[in-house]
Amino acid sequence: MKKLVKLAIGSAIAALVTGCGPGSKSLFDGNTLDGWECDPQENASHWIVKEGGILVGENPDQEASMLWTRDAFKDYELELEYQTLTDDYDTGVFPRGEGHQVQIGISRSLKRDMTACIYAPKDEKGAYPGQTDKVEEFHKVGDWNHLRVIVQGKRLQTFLNGEPFVDYEGITINESGPIGLQLHGGVHMAVQFRNIKIREFSEED
Repeated sequence: MKKLVKLAIGSAIAALVTGCGPGSKSLFDGNTLDGWECDPQENASHWIVKEGGILVGENPDQEASMLWTRDAFKDYELELEYQTLTDDYDTGVFPRGEGHQVQIGISRSLKRDMTACIYAPKDEKGAYPGQTDKVEEFHKVGDWNHLRVIVQGKRLQTFLNGEPFVDYEGITINESGPIGLQLHGGVHMAVQFRNIKIREFSEED
């Protein structure tokens, strides 16, 4: 019995570390932007696909844009890899439509790197109610990074390069919504993404 318990615990820990496994699907096919849409549409040129299955976001006009999935999601595990290509960047992942954001890069308000922290001013607990002091240690600026986000109910968990970062219980978070990638306005930035995968949770999870 003890062996079975240890195996179960080990499997749970392994799942937390390794991320999306069986049942996951790709949100980005590596060749097109099928399944995605830009808001505003006039800034769709910010988002392109390049050889090697890379999704690139760049706004030389310093205008803001969001790239949204056409589908909405509720409870899931998301993982992706990203690489920043400019010294200044303010991007991130919106897990359920407008509202809560998993930050990637330098906060415009705090003037420091808040990668994998939760931006949620609507919760009225400060702009970044979910923070960590691990960013400088684990964020590989300019290199490829692995970001993992677990969304379950109102709970948001983030992991950067395999390290647990933030575990935050939202207040006003949407029950479901599309997943968005952001280019913040007011700064020329370039960032690229690859291996964007999602595993939706069933009621048993």
